[in-house]
Amino acid sequence: MRKPNVFRHESALPRMSWSPRNLYNLIARSSTPMLVNETSFQKTSMTMYQQRWRSKRLLRAYHGDWIPERRFKRWFLPTTIPSFSPPLNRAGPLSKGSDVLDTPTPPVKNLFVRDVERRIDTVVFRCCFAHSVYYARSLVLHGKVRINGLVSTDPGRLLDEGDLITVEPDCVPMLNKEVAKRVQTDRERLAPPPPAREEPETNAETAEAAPAAEDAPAQETEGGEAPAAEDAATTEEPASENKTKPANSELAPGVLPFHLPPFAAPFLFIPPYLDVSFRTCSAIYLHHPTLSQHVVRSRDNDSSGGRRYSQLLYRSDIPSPYPAHGDIFGLAWELYARNAPRVRADERRTKLLGRVGRNGFDAARAFEQDRRRVATRRGWGRTRPITRKLSPFARASRTKTSP
Repeated sequence: MRKPNVFRHESALPRMSWSPRNLYNLIARSSTPMLVNETSFQKTSMTMYQQRWRSKRLLRAYHGDWIPERRFKRWFLPTTIPSFSPPLNRAGPLSKGSDVLDTPTPPVKNLFVRDVERRIDTVVFRCCFAHSVYYARSLVLHGKVRINGLVSTDPGRLLDEGDLITVEPDCVPMLNKEVAKRVQTDRERLAPPPPAREEPETNAETAEAAPAAEDAPAQETEGGEAPAAEDAATTEEPASENKTKPANSELAPGVLPFHLPPFAAPFLFIPPYLDVSFRTCSAIYLHHPTLSQHVVRSRDNDSSGGRRYSQLLYRSDIPSPYPAHGDIFGLAWELYARNAPRVRADERRTKLLGRVGRNGFDAARAFEQDRRRVATRRGWGRTRPITRKLSPFARASRTKTSP
């Protein structure tokens, strides 16, 4: 099967990667007029469905392009948009009803991709432990990531508040010894040649210096040792420096070499819902991504009778190359709300968790919730009594106790 060209310059779709080609696509998407107009729907001749489909295509290229569309709809698409209550007391009480117009509408539709940010592979990439989300996914699959001290090989697992993520330091590309050796060899190969040594003096200069040497032979014999000593000192200094360089370049025991990939500066940031420790290669998932309200400027009532004015700004915790207050998130959510399947993520997780029978009491509780949901849907509580089906744990215990 042919590998998809995710960094294709013709489409210029940003991805979760530190690749220089991805940086080029990101700059082109934000600066080229033709590509910028694709994300603006103020003046367009496209139909409503075309606008929604383009918005969905642009968003899914960045937020979970490695997740199949069917799986994204079933597992990572919420039933409703997460609610957000803006803290109005930050700017003080509103003096008049007209001041409500100064408060913009919170971009809550940006939060419908929140479950993608809760995935383990996405969190490892956001912590800057991997140069791409694809490499972060491979780390999880190979058992190099621990959640609360336990190895987790499911890259689609959603993190809860307070979870501790730990990555093996040897697997981080920026701390890998083999990568550091390859980088050092590339630097030596691509390094500019050393400057050419100065040519000896011309014959004319030597001819002029010869009579002066004949006139003062005694000075040469008496002071000849001093220049020779100076030359020896100058030759010994570079030799001593060359000997000390390898000693200084060697790292202390237990310290790994650090190498930052080229063109990685625009991607070096940490979202506010993560607390990362680069010394231990671990991070804490503090809370789910949400919105935050900031007061840009505020003016109280003055003596001239001017009304109170407060300009607020909402910021989203979800990093995205597209603005949170734009139309692209709203149009994509409208498309998913119309065409998404009826069985959403929460109900399906409860159903499968109860049927598989894992995680002890959580599985048993999920099994009871699933049976109660099915019974209520079929109307068994109104027409006939509900017969409880045995859970996988009860069936296993009964088979063990039976003679």
